[in-house]
Amino acid sequence: MNRHCESSSELRLSRRTCLKTLAFSLAAAPAWAVAAEPWQTKAQTRLKMAVDARIYSNLPVEEAARRIKADGFSGILTDYTFGDVRFDPFAPDWQAVGRIRSALEKNGIEVAAYFGYYNVVDPDPAKRERGRARMEFLLANAKRLGFQVISTETGTYNRQSEWLDAPENATEEAYLECRGELEKLAQQAEKAGAVLTIEPYWRNIIDSIDRTERLLKEVNSPGLKLVMDPCNYFRKEDLPRMQPMLKEIFARLGKEIVVAHAKDVKAAENGTDLPAAGLGELDYPLYLRLLAEQDREMFLILEHLTLADMPRARQFVLEQLGRKG
Repeated sequence: MNRHCESSSELRLSRRTCLKTLAFSLAAAPAWAVAAEPWQTKAQTRLKMAVDARIYSNLPVEEAARRIKADGFSGILTDYTFGDVRFDPFAPDWQAVGRIRSALEKNGIEVAAYFGYYNVVDPDPAKRERGRARMEFLLANAKRLGFQVISTETGTYNRQSEWLDAPENATEEAYLECRGELEKLAQQAEKAGAVLTIEPYWRNIIDSIDRTERLLKEVNSPGLKLVMDPCNYFRKEDLPRMQPMLKEIFARLGKEIVVAHAKDVKAAENGTDLPAAGLGELDYPLYLRLLAEQDREMFLILEHLTLADMPRARQFVLEQLGRKG
C-alpha cells in the first residue's frame, strides 16, 4: 500500500496524505460494506427466513402466499387458516388442503412447522382429549397435509391459560405426566415419519434447560425434537446473565433443534414480556451465532408480531445476520 502511494507519478501523494485518504474512505464506507463475520456468512446459507402465517390469515390463500413470498420469506408456521379457505382436522376437507398446498408450492413456500399447540396436561379432561385427538390426526396425516414438523407447548395445570404457571407444574408428578403424554405422541410421530417439536417455557411444565434435556434424553426418539426459542427460558432474574445462559442452552440442547423462533424478551412486572424481535433485550448476535454454529439448515420463524410491524422486525433480524434485505 505505502509503496504504491509513494511511486504514483500521477497522484504524487505523500505517505501521510495517502494514509489520510485511506482512513477517510474507510470511515465513509456504508455499514453494509463491512465484511460479514464468519458466523454471519454461515448463517446466510444455513438459516432460512420464515414467518408466522397467522398474520396473513385474513387474506385469500393465493394472495397470502404471494405476499409472504414478496415479503422475503420461504417458510411459514401455519394452521392452514386463510381468508377464503381453512382446514379443520375434525372435519377434514382434502380439497381445501389441495388449494392451500398448491398456493404455497407455486410461490416456493414451505411449511416450516405446523401449529399444533395444545395443553398436553390440560386440567379440563374434555379439552385435553380434544387437543390430543387433533394432534394425533395431524401426526398421522402429516405427509398428506404437506409438512413434517408439528409444534406444541408442554402444558400447565393453570385453568385460566395454557401460557400461565401453576404450583403443580414444578412437581415430579407433573413432569412424569407431561413426559408420558409427549412420549406417546413421539411414538406416533416416529411411526408416521413426522417430528413433534416442543417449545419449553418457564411457565409450563418443561420450564428449564434441565427439564428439557431430561425429557429429550428419557424419551430418546427421533419423533420428539426441539423448537429453539431462548426467550422462553429466561425468568426475570435470569436476564442479567443472558450470555452464559444462552451458551449453556445451546451446549446442552443444540443438537436437538429442528426449527427456531425469532422474537424477543424483556423484564415485566409479573415476569417477562415476549415482544417481536428487536423490541427487547435478547442478545441477537450471540443467539444467531449459536444457531449458525449448529451448521445445518433450519428455518428461523418470526413470530409475536403484527402484519404492520413485520417489515421492521424482518429488517432487524436481517441486519443481525449481516444481510442487506
